[in-house]
Amino acid sequence: GIISRSDMSSCCKNEDGRGTDLKNVPVNRIMKKDNIISFKSTDLVDDAKGTALKNGYANYPIVDSEDKVLGIVSMENLKSPNRKKIILVDHNEKAQSVDGLEDAEILEVLDHHKIGDIQTGNPIYFRNEPIGCTATIVASRFFENGIEPSRKAAGLLCSAIISDTLLFRSPTSTDKDKSMLKKLSAIAGIDPEPFSMQMFKAASSLEGKTPDKILNEDFKVFNISRTKLGVGQVSTMDTEGFNSIRNRVIDSMKLKCKNENFDLVILMVTNILKNGSELIAVGGQKDVISKAFGKELKDGSVYIPGMLSRKKQVIPPLTAALS
Repeated sequence: GIISRSDMSSCCKNEDGRGTDLKNVPVNRIMKKDNIISFKSTDLVDDAKGTALKNGYANYPIVDSEDKVLGIVSMENLKSPNRKKIILVDHNEKAQSVDGLEDAEILEVLDHHKIGDIQTGNPIYFRNEPIGCTATIVASRFFENGIEPSRKAAGLLCSAIISDTLLFRSPTSTDKDKSMLKKLSAIAGIDPEPFSMQMFKAASSLEGKTPDKILNEDFKVFNISRTKLGVGQVSTMDTEGFNSIRNRVIDSMKLKCKNENFDLVILMVTNILKNGSELIAVGGQKDVISKAFGKELKDGSVYIPGMLSRKKQVIPPLTAALS
């Protein structure tokens, strides 16, 4: 149950208007048990605010799916909510960001993709460079501010650059990425070549991964000329392993296309050793593939030699074909 100030105030008065000593009154005698106004933890602030303004209570319980109390929210909280402060890294489109982005305060953007649809109420630090990996920008911020990253941080940044550029096999790679990896690997104490092969081998293993995980592990949403497009990418050295579950992955793609109202869903199956990708497509607009890449789909897929980058080799031709 719940007790409000008005409940306590009412209990303090007898029929003759004289006060009652609350020290001797059990809580369950005055608490409200029915028609309690509460909010789920997933309710939107605007919806909760509207309900709160109608009812006028000072505080409201927040409950989970089993109606267990998680906390309280006050009318003051709802009138002036504290906006989360966030920095967007490696993306700048709403569809690729966290839920509730419109209620947050964006402080910075660090990215290497095309400029998207993010808008802010105030000027912010926005850094976008045509390089192979956003981690190169992050590392640059360390050195520009006179800070040397720790060995662990340098190792993580090395891993990101190696992963995003496929150790500079990707056409997005730049000299700045290469020089930064050299600098970071010296701090981390790693040899990029053997380290990258260990990374690729571990990352490309499909063992234990469900079709949904394969599809969604690196999946991005794009809205191009009123077309909702989703492009996933899986990099592997184990094409035989992928072929064994290919049909189940395609079923997952069809289900995602239907349930999430995509016009086109594409999965890039990138073969790291062969330096190329197979594009598997489902959806009502899959014919746009032939227009974008000059190759016809056969049984819903096409192999394109030299294609490694979604950002540089897939999205621009699709954007041109759909515009």
